[in-house]
Amino acid sequence: MAKNQYIYRNLTVEILDEPNYIFGSADNNFKYSKHHFGEAGGEYPTSKHGIKIFNENQLVNDCIIIGSGGATIINPDSSIINNDELIICCCDTVYCLTIADLELKWQKRADQVTCFGVYKLQNDYLIHGEVEISRLDKEGNTIWKFGGYDIFVSLDDESFLLNVDHIELTDFCKTKYKIDFNGKVLD
Repeated sequence: MAKNQYIYRNLTVEILDEPNYIFGSADNNFKYSKHHFGEAGGEYPTSKHGIKIFNENQLVNDCIIIGSGGATIINPDSSIINNDELIICCCDTVYCLTIADLELKWQKRADQVTCFGVYKLQNDYLIHGEVEISRLDKEGNTIWKFGGYDIFVSLDDESFLLNVDHIELTDFCKTKYKIDFNGKVLD
């Protein structure tokens, strides 16, 4: 099972896929104390990502995010910790949770289909979506979006590469893009 794990202060934060979790079922392997739903996540759940916080191997808090849209799995780029917040992609939406209590600070639908990864960019977040690349501010507001001729998935090349001063993208048709941190085409 895919899992991201972070050490934050004296806490261990674990994020894991929960594909078999059913909201309201007594048969779940683990009963999450909090549930955060994406748009239509309650009616049409696609992906479910559990979050557990431990202090010295003792569970101190937990929640689950239930999203709808293009399916996602936990991968090394699907979440980050920034200050006292956990930023995580689930389906087409990016969620910001406070680490202290796993309360939802904001959520933003950042792609029409799926969000693959979230990256820190200066004081903002860069989102690698299937259809669009987005830059969100620390409050979840969209600064800009960039779309190409096709989806930002490539079977041969790296489809998304964040460099020191620009972003390199390759779409499914193998069209390459080079954009700056303002979403403008450089090459």
